[in-house]
Amino acid sequence: MNGLVDMATRSDVRTKMVLAVYVACFAIGALNHARDFLTGGWRPYAWGPPLLELFWSSLVIVDALVIAMLLSRYRRSGLLLAAAIMIVDVVANSYALVVLRIPAFGLAVSLQATFLGFILGSIAFLWPRGAGAARVY
Repeated sequence: MNGLVDMATRSDVRTKMVLAVYVACFAIGALNHARDFLTGGWRPYAWGPPLLELFWSSLVIVDALVIAMLLSRYRRSGLLLAAAIMIVDVVANSYALVVLRIPAFGLAVSLQATFLGFILGSIAFLWPRGAGAARVY
């Protein structure tokens, strides 16, 4: 019986560690976009195409929303939103790097693509299961 408890405890610790990576990365994103607003005003991305400007501007709120959902009873929705945001982020920033030829996006795309891979590889691990999972959307 002790072995089962140890396995459950280890699994819970691992889940919390993976969740902490999600929270840390989305917090970094939200803070970076908040900094852009503080230094660049209400339209810090006015130099970009309108749809990209709207997307990048929304990330200050949407990144924070992902954190709130992941830490609440809406973990499944938070996981899906996290994956969707990172897919769109990698595509948008790749467009900025390759099509708009903005070299400053080179490092961002690499880091975001790595984090997207982490999300896609770990989402099933964090997906709530069991009797209480029905309440986690």
